[in-house]
Amino acid sequence: MTLPGLENQSSSSQDAALLYNWRIYSIRQALKQKGKATGALEIQDLLDLGHLDQYHYFGSQACDRAINYLALNSNSRVLDIGSGVGGPARYISYKTGCQLQCVELRQDFSEIAQELTQRMGLDGRIQYLTGNILSSQIIDSLLPNSFDNIISFLSLLHIEERDKVLEICFRALKENGYIYVEDYVANCTLTPEVKTTLREVFKSAYVPTRETYRHHFERAGFTDICFIDLTTGWKRCKAERYQKFTESKEESIKLFGEDIFEHRSRLYRVGRDMFQGGSIGGALIVAKKPSVAQIHLIPETYFSVFTSVYNEQYHFFLEDGSLLALRHFKTKTLEHYSAWWSDTKGNSRELINTSEQRSSNPHISIEKNNQTGTICLPEANLEVQFEVTAQFTWGVPGEENQRSVIHQPQLQCTVHTENGTQKAEGYCKIYEGNYPRFWGYHFVYAFFPDYGIIWSADGTFGQERNNHFNFLNAYQKEKWLRGEKSDHGKTSVHACIQNKMYDLSFDIGFATWSTILRNRTSAMESKLSLEYREAILTIDDREVSKGVCLKESCFGTIA
Repeated sequence: MTLPGLENQSSSSQDAALLYNWRIYSIRQALKQKGKATGALEIQDLLDLGHLDQYHYFGSQACDRAINYLALNSNSRVLDIGSGVGGPARYISYKTGCQLQCVELRQDFSEIAQELTQRMGLDGRIQYLTGNILSSQIIDSLLPNSFDNIISFLSLLHIEERDKVLEICFRALKENGYIYVEDYVANCTLTPEVKTTLREVFKSAYVPTRETYRHHFERAGFTDICFIDLTTGWKRCKAERYQKFTESKEESIKLFGEDIFEHRSRLYRVGRDMFQGGSIGGALIVAKKPSVAQIHLIPETYFSVFTSVYNEQYHFFLEDGSLLALRHFKTKTLEHYSAWWSDTKGNSRELINTSEQRSSNPHISIEKNNQTGTICLPEANLEVQFEVTAQFTWGVPGEENQRSVIHQPQLQCTVHTENGTQKAEGYCKIYEGNYPRFWGYHFVYAFFPDYGIIWSADGTFGQERNNHFNFLNAYQKEKWLRGEKSDHGKTSVHACIQNKMYDLSFDIGFATWSTILRNRTSAMESKLSLEYREAILTIDDREVSKGVCLKESCFGTIA
């Protein structure tokens, strides 16, 4: 058995049929087997079709996430780009009562989408346009400022002109409307082999890094850009999809034939292997179209001498040698969450990176109870449980009231991930207060498993300097040694404590990450950079220990 008409088509047409047409044929076959070849359909009839109706990862579960993020309701008007056979649109409209305008490149997909939508009785809420989103025909059909929200599930990866499609989205959105995108992202510089696989197997000529993708959104005019890593879940989904598909070989061949089975099996296997290789990941991207008035509005904090700041950050060194860095940073005009993972082999991944005026929900959940706490990143399937074993506080020159900064340099942690559970050593810093508008600092936290911990900073807040060097020795009675002055270089820190010279060097780097903390008016613009490095501690010219360190720097303005 084979897909009807496949043997009479050209090679390129056969490729398209194997990649796309099988879905239409399989949907009809599956509904026929259920006794639903014609007549009215219920939502469950289509949900039972699984990835035939909703081809993106996690199907209706991903749609529910979009509904919650965008707070969709019966008054919402939504544009769906790359709507496929209409599965997400039907489900979202069924759940919320919202109106959707769908845009789909393939005529056959649009036709069966309309048919299924009519059979569900949703054709009054969902409309379909067929054509290229970049064409003048489609652009002219999407009136400016006409949609409350835009959604796109695994479709933009097929559009190489990312700037242009986002400009079209920006034009079509109403002011203060949001775009919600789930898409592939590059975790590193892609090899020619990976690019070929993306182009030939997945029909994707362009997969940018998160940083580059963020620039595409910024150039289009979007603000409040939020990136959440979906790689962990997608990797699991791809592996499970391939396994289930191969296990259902006999049933699948009966449904759509051996040619389709072999093609899909290869596609699922290649996708699984590509994600397991680590170069490609998945991301949820949410961004806002600001109002014209907000774009040009200069916040009052721009003219203030001091700006209210709250910062809570954590760094964890795991027993497998990897690093996890998390942060919640907030001013009156910006709320930022970020999480970054790296190992000593140069692999790294941005788990979350947001810059919003006000976060609608905490992207990183932090709960504390006396000397213990729990941190959760639901999308990354990650949880950290920690216990505070040491705490030090002191005021910061430059902060208006010299309120104390809390340092917790020796957190005992258990980190739970999809790959298992392991122990970790951690650090937490919390500060809150009124800080000068211009600031900059270097900060280093170094961990030596057989010796101790060093954390040191050299910062300028307005005209005031904050400089310290701390050594916590876990094996001596005099555990905490503090130097008031330290000298920070690009790959080293030096300080004198009790007539001894401490030299911390970190010449070898493993991975780096950076982001711009920028509000919508750019009144605040600070570059935050993190580096994971090897660390060597020397005391009076004698090397005493080797370990790892996180080097952090931030320079710019706050508002």
